[in-house]
Amino acid sequence: MGLTMELDHAVKVRSYPGSPRGGDTGLVIPHEDGALVALIDASGHGLSAWAVAQKARAVVLQHPHAEPCQLLDLLDAALKGTDGAAASIARIRGETLSFAGVGNVAARIDTQRLTTQTGIVGCRMRTPHLITTAFPCGAWLLMHTDGVATPPHIPPGSAQTVVQTLIETRGSDTDDASALALRASPRPR
Repeated sequence: MGLTMELDHAVKVRSYPGSPRGGDTGLVIPHEDGALVALIDASGHGLSAWAVAQKARAVVLQHPHAEPCQLLDLLDAALKGTDGAAASIARIRGETLSFAGVGNVAARIDTQRLTTQTGIVGCRMRTPHLITTAFPCGAWLLMHTDGVATPPHIPPGSAQTVVQTLIETRGSDTDDASALALRASPRPR
């Protein structure tokens, strides 16, 4: 059985100006009935933050079927001894979204803000809280790091257009800036 929905998704990462690499990373891993979505912002800038982000990325890729809270626990263990990271993780199954986040990676469904726990994954992580909510077809899931100012609305267009617009118009010149956008629609039969 194939994917039951079409996913329009994109991730845009812009490193801190002048830095060869940044500490932000994002992933969308499609599954038969939805996707696993993660946006991670390693503490700091440059190559040391990039190394932490790549370590976190590897953990997500190694556990694509983990639930959001379980994945945050795995990330917390893997990032011990580093400067840590902020992370928001969502699992989409049909028209339901499960979400957990720690730190300042913002997430929302259209205009509904999803709450993250304070803390740092790998350093001072509190027990994450799972939020389960409706994710109707056509709704946007938007995540962005603290290097992107919260937009008053989601820009029109495709997911690629949304993330590009956010980075260009709301991205900081003093931090890594990353955005992830995803919209699901039913797959034509």
